[in-house]
Amino acid sequence: MNAVNILLINVIILLFPLVINLFYFTHSKNIDKEESNILLDFALLSSVYLFYNHCVIENTMDFLILLNIPLIIAFMKKRVFVSILISLFIIYTYHMNMSVPLFVIIIEYIMYFVTYFIITKYEKTNLKLICFMVIKSIFRIIYIFLSGSFEFQLVIINLLILGLFIVFANLILYILNTGEDIVKLHMTNKELEQEKQIRDSLFKITHEIKNPIAVCKTYLDMFDFSNKEHEKYISIIKEEIDKTLLLLQDFLAMNKIKVKKEILDINYLLEDVTRQFETVTKSQNINFNYDISDEEIFIDGDYNRLSQVLINLIKNSIEAIDENKIPEIVLSTRMIDDKFEIVIYDNGLGIEDEHLARMKEPFYTTKKNGTGLGVPLSCEIIEAHGGTIEFSSMLFEWTKVVITIPTINIPD
Repeated sequence: MNAVNILLINVIILLFPLVINLFYFTHSKNIDKEESNILLDFALLSSVYLFYNHCVIENTMDFLILLNIPLIIAFMKKRVFVSILISLFIIYTYHMNMSVPLFVIIIEYIMYFVTYFIITKYEKTNLKLICFMVIKSIFRIIYIFLSGSFEFQLVIINLLILGLFIVFANLILYILNTGEDIVKLHMTNKELEQEKQIRDSLFKITHEIKNPIAVCKTYLDMFDFSNKEHEKYISIIKEEIDKTLLLLQDFLAMNKIKVKKEILDINYLLEDVTRQFETVTKSQNINFNYDISDEEIFIDGDYNRLSQVLINLIKNSIEAIDENKIPEIVLSTRMIDDKFEIVIYDNGLGIEDEHLARMKEPFYTTKKNGTGLGVPLSCEIIEAHGGTIEFSSMLFEWTKVVITIPTINIPD
């Protein structure tokens, strides 16, 4: 294997933990500054460990200079404690593998720290890097003289290695800084998108609340206590107030959703829910067909929240009955691999494609007294259980809701 290939492999080994750290930081949703610093420290120490072991195994000690790259990154990121650890390790490694007095090596790395603390107030990375390179170049030449093997060819080789070190150090710093900038830009865009969603939600709820309040004000302005016919306004005002309270209740539930999971039998939950609708469906002459297995199928879920979802979906089916048909609602279940599927089907009025595409949008509703939060809330609850919920429909024919939830195995 030639020197270039060895150098490239060493650089890849050195860079690998840092890239993993960057990928983790990119995909992590709730990483704070302290955790980020700990992960960076771990990545730097891992780079040093992996690189050194590879040098020992492959006998490529000429490239030990690359061990300084994690040290440079630690300096740039102001990780003083890790800088000290890496410096001590490099001093030990140099002393064991180079015929140079220990005190000279110690002086070199003390100079790095002195220089770092002198120029630490400057935020320019280039200045810090230049100072580091100047010190490294000076001591590289000193090491050649002290080794007692001062040859022109050796000096050229060492200078070339130093030049490659400078190139790769700059390249790695550029990759890491560019990656961090991209991550920060992504996080900023994500925060802006979240803020936009919050503003849109507040705008929508303000608009939705304004309408019933305006109705209440209109009837109150017209209200005449001496006129008994105006007493009918009271029921209208009460209805509008109830609508506003329901809207606020659903909105708060959606923004403060908490799922408390525990091991439960999903079939038992379905029996409990369907039992609640037997009286309602019989009174409205709805054929409510369901066949729930006695088999125990366990999930990790919130009993109350899942009941809330199923009750809401069955209520929607009841409200969508077509008076020109014999109303029918079918609840069926099946196992697909390690997932439990629940299907709620009705032969009601169906949903137009335009409305179906927007069903999961908060505040979007076609119901006269609907809040447009029931379906989004149900979707959020199912997603919090690691499941999915899908809607399909044909106008004036049928509507179907398919819920899938992962199951768990309980040892006998």
